[in-house]
Amino acid sequence: MKRLIFCIKNLITILTLFICISCEDEFKSFPSLNYIPCEDNNVVIDPNIINDFECQANVTLNNVQTIRNPSETPINDSKFVGAYLHDSDSNDYIDIDFDNPINLSTHTIFKIKVKTEISGELRVMLEGGTSDPVFMSKNIDGNNGWEIHSFDFSWRQNENHQKIKIFFNYGQNVLGGVPNIYYIDDLFFDIYLDPCQNIEQNLTIISDFECQKNYQLLNGNNNVLITNNPYPDALNNTMFVGAFIDDGTDSSDALIVDFGGPIDLNDNSQLHIKINSSITAPIMAGLYGGSIPQEISNNIIITGEWVNYIFDFSNVDNDHTNLKIFFNNGVSNGNSDQIFYIDELMFLTAPCDEPIIENCIGVVEDINIISDWNCQQNYEIENAIPIVSNPQISCQNRSQFVGEYADNGIEPWDAFILNYGVPINLNNYNKLKFKLFSSSSIQVLAKLEGGSAIEKWSDFSLVNTWQEFSYDFSDSVSNGNTTLVLFFNAGQTNGSDQDIYFVDDLRWEEN
Repeated sequence: MKRLIFCIKNLITILTLFICISCEDEFKSFPSLNYIPCEDNNVVIDPNIINDFECQANVTLNNVQTIRNPSETPINDSKFVGAYLHDSDSNDYIDIDFDNPINLSTHTIFKIKVKTEISGELRVMLEGGTSDPVFMSKNIDGNNGWEIHSFDFSWRQNENHQKIKIFFNYGQNVLGGVPNIYYIDDLFFDIYLDPCQNIEQNLTIISDFECQKNYQLLNGNNNVLITNNPYPDALNNTMFVGAFIDDGTDSSDALIVDFGGPIDLNDNSQLHIKINSSITAPIMAGLYGGSIPQEISNNIIITGEWVNYIFDFSNVDNDHTNLKIFFNNGVSNGNSDQIFYIDELMFLTAPCDEPIIENCIGVVEDINIISDWNCQQNYEIENAIPIVSNPQISCQNRSQFVGEYADNGIEPWDAFILNYGVPINLNNYNKLKFKLFSSSSIQVLAKLEGGSAIEKWSDFSLVNTWQEFSYDFSDSVSNGNTTLVLFFNAGQTNGSDQDIYFVDDLRWEEN
């Protein structure tokens, strides 16, 4: 029995050996299979393709090995790709030398496909020519899938660069002694398509340094520089911004915008500007060219991030033609080349629920304004109509402070009286205006006395809303009137002895 088992085992061994020898002979009868990156001998070189690691390997990439694609996907179904090993040096990079200036006349978008497990900053730099080096950065999500990264160098079309340097995980050292692996493919320059070609001009935007560059921004005698956003974040991730270089030794140094005509602030009165500053500094925005300069101060108190600063010119006349923004305002002991990055200078509509915070320092008296119960209190009437907080801040009246007039509502001709002491000059400014807020619907009679008296009646007022009344006294220019009288709820006795009416912006305007 044992001999039989031994014989069977030997037979199986012999058969197995025979089969293997037979299979090997059969395998040798087939030719060996080979696959190389490109078997096409008639490829027309595309100079805009740097390297696809197959048929368009037009520029040699040092320290990059051509290998089989470890993951063929719809984004990258190439058979061959490049493999780059990032060693321990944080400044290690792929250096691509064209030996001649890179032609960016039409193809300005550098693209590269990347597959890696390492998250970090992908930085692409142009250098090696007569122009200063420039770079752009993107964040890589190390999800180990193929991703396409684009870098728009259209703003460098006229510059001279001969090299591209590609930094992976820029500024970070590789830990543990094992290099990081980056698979790359399809490095090329794509054609530039103007992203602004279908954008309509919006003149409320001064400049966004991209598609809405509607006015010239001057820094002294030079234009404000346009540069790539050095610190993109959630508030401002646009590609291009302005770089204002402030002379911190010159307290009058300013960014200047000449609008070429009066600025209409009726619908868009708030100046917005995004600033990224490395220092804290006082800042002032001023409108000039009109009858009375208007200046609003603020402070840069947050550094190292984008902040939106607002200057509210809601109470400003529409006769100004120039805007000046003073960075480091009033400082003369700072750096002579302090950089403030700026973006999205624009005039926007003021929110109706926000009061206007006015700075009355340096305000020039306007005798045509009787009182606004804030910066223009020119006829000392506040004892008769004291200053109080606005009962309803709205689009009709965003003043923080207004006047409160207490009327004897059981006396039909109780009135507010302002005696000028001399004839009122109505030659040019003869339209009386003021805003009224009333809890009941009333009429206000405006009367000029102290000469040939004349009366003007208003319509009935709205209830619990700010409303502007206007009276035309152009027919009273030669009457010699010296006194203005306002009768609230004129001729009526249906109120109380303490009826309250709120008034604001009592003034004379040109007819």
